[in-house]
Amino acid sequence: MTLRAKHRLPLATLCILGNGFAQVPIAPPVTIRVPVHLVTAPTLVFSSEGRLIPGLEARNFRVFDNGKLQKPIIDDVLTPFSVAIAIQVTQDVRDYITYISRTGSTFEALLMGQTGEAAVLTYGDDVKILKPFDQGDVTSSLAGLRALDKNARMIDAGIRGVALLKDRPPSRARILILIGQPIDNGSTYLLETLKQRLEAANVTVYTLTLPQVGKAFVSDNFTLEGPSSVVERGGFKASVDLGKLISVLRDKANAEAQTDPFSLLANSTGGTQLFSRAQREFENAIASIGFQFRSAYQLSYTPTSTKPGYHVIRIEVDVPGATVLSRPGYWRAAE
Repeated sequence: MTLRAKHRLPLATLCILGNGFAQVPIAPPVTIRVPVHLVTAPTLVFSSEGRLIPGLEARNFRVFDNGKLQKPIIDDVLTPFSVAIAIQVTQDVRDYITYISRTGSTFEALLMGQTGEAAVLTYGDDVKILKPFDQGDVTSSLAGLRALDKNARMIDAGIRGVALLKDRPPSRARILILIGQPIDNGSTYLLETLKQRLEAANVTVYTLTLPQVGKAFVSDNFTLEGPSSVVERGGFKASVDLGKLISVLRDKANAEAQTDPFSLLANSTGGTQLFSRAQREFENAIASIGFQFRSAYQLSYTPTSTKPGYHVIRIEVDVPGATVLSRPGYWRAAE
């Protein structure tokens, strides 16, 4: 982000010389550019028993950026968010497209709620925008999905999703959901380029992973209930099994050794990789994303260092035995 402070001066100054006037040219207007980079870090805090810890304040957190202590703030108001949903539409996922096409109302009720907005993209041989942010609805956009293509240009779809999200108001949090198999075929961009753009734009990635033929696949084994009431935070019932949820999140957060693009993008941005092979599992995964986002502390800070390159984020909380899950870092481009 760049703030511009301009001091405007007249193009010329009239000076009185004897009985006449003369124009004296002066310097052109000066533009002062002050770089401001706000880092956001949605953070979940669990007790040693696996329960979410509510009610913490900024003073309870210690946030380090490349080892240097920062001054974080917490947005106490439920942050509105924008989510770009990118769906693989190749022949390899044709067995799952039917149930994905039926989940538009689940996205709208359990994820979007009253504060969210969505754009829908598909990726195969090409990347297409089915629904821009300011038009249409998710249910209608998903209803006509067809899986006919051969290539899966997942990275290119992520790049397009980042571009759409960057055009949204800066007050909104940014989420990219990738739905498909953890592969890429035919993209013009590199995975590292997408990773850097996601981190630089403060985008959190969640992946809804579909099975690949001939590869082992274990579904996530937790469920969420909701929505129960629009007045409840996030619209979810209080009987969510957090013990199972934290085990899933911890497993994904510790999966840095994995090399597939879905796990890399989710781990590097503080998101989660979730798995599903049936419609009910898919709906549970959507609910989980909404629950995670709305339950997170929306930490943000302006880093004291403007050094370009990768910045490591470390977050501590003054609660004994607590588990903190957040993004591990971000990429800062040169000014």
